[in-house]
Amino acid sequence: MKLVRFDGGKTGLMVQFDSGPHVIDVIGSLGAFAPDDPLSQGILNGILKDKGSWAPLIEHWEQARTGLRRLALLACANPDRSQLVICRADEARLALPLGNPRGIVTLDIAESSEVAQDPTGREAMARQFGVPSLAETQATTIIPFRDKKRSVEISLPLQDS
Repeated sequence: MKLVRFDGGKTGLMVQFDSGPHVIDVIGSLGAFAPDDPLSQGILNGILKDKGSWAPLIEHWEQARTGLRRLALLACANPDRSQLVICRADEARLALPLGNPRGIVTLDIAESSEVAQDPTGREAMARQFGVPSLAETQATTIIPFRDKKRSVEISLPLQDS
């Protein structure tokens, strides 16, 4: 799950649609929960309403993750739902809250069940952002090194210049 700060410090949730990555304004979209899930609405509003630190979000992750996942599912199922505030990722202006030049702009959260399968997170990132695997991006060449006693070949990755 990826959260971003955008448009002056709002918290956004990145989602992938067929048309590309989009950002859901979490606080702006809380109306999508009513009346079915007032608990998620209240928890997310309480944690994120003041555009402040993400520390409470991390501290209360067990409660917040349910609402964030539900919001992502609602958006993916019906992105035209009137209560959802969604924009294309390239239209969102990533930005820190005013007065906090050293704050965090993006936050990727991987839960232990995801990390246990892939401790590096590379596979999840590749799926999410369409990043080619390391094997796909590296070409290999064989460089023979010869000395008088033996011939040795070493495989080295080619580097772009």
